[in-house]
Amino acid sequence: MKYYRDSIIGILRPLIVGVFLGSIMLLGCQPSQRNPRASKRIALRMKAVTPPRVALVPGDVIEVKFFYTPELNESQTVRPDGKITLQLIGEIKVEGKIPAELRDELLKLYAPHLKDPEVAVIIRSFYNRRVFVGGEVMTPGIIQMPGTLSVLEAIMQAGGFDMREAELRNVVVIRHKDNQRYGYSVNLKSALAGDETEQFFLEPKDIVYVPRTEIAKLGQWIDQHINKIIPDVPIIYTRTSGNTTVGVGSYR
Repeated sequence: MKYYRDSIIGILRPLIVGVFLGSIMLLGCQPSQRNPRASKRIALRMKAVTPPRVALVPGDVIEVKFFYTPELNESQTVRPDGKITLQLIGEIKVEGKIPAELRDELLKLYAPHLKDPEVAVIIRSFYNRRVFVGGEVMTPGIIQMPGTLSVLEAIMQAGGFDMREAELRNVVVIRHKDNQRYGYSVNLKSALAGDETEQFFLEPKDIVYVPRTEIAKLGQWIDQHINKIIPDVPIIYTRTSGNTTVGVGSYR
């Protein structure tokens, strides 16, 4: 009997140890429920914010430099049709491309003509990379944007909010793209309070308007205040909710 009992114990011991260790591992993998707010804050901090592409547009001045054949170096202004003309390869479409993409394309185009076509593409000046800031700000006007620029940064460059009148929860961004006008309602009150929020990045020619009072219906507000000065085109408008921008309809 003793031998039989020892045999059973010998068989069951590995199973008991395995179940015990597995339970410990499962408990260790479960997220803590003690402080859900802390977990949310950590997730927000780790959430990546991708800025918009800084692509070439007509009027930009770029320099194309060849490391081993400097006689091919060119300084070109992007034409209204979005093209430039280079030696050996002729016309090339550059509008909508970032410098790294243009460089990769030039390496392929010059490969049949040069032994070592090492090329650098440098943007010397941006044309029309600016936004317009108005409404309840201290110094409304044009803000240059050589690189990425958020709504809050643009307003600060315009002297900041007029805190006596500005409605921080309904900052309006008007964007004209693809023959449509897009309206965005951006809540900056939480950002100014120091809360964790995503940045809303602007694009060239965006219009930033800080209203005086809360906007109940963004589409109607745009129709009343913007359509009077901008030709009528379809509007697609959105509203931010916390850290998310959601579509809420269209208006014409």
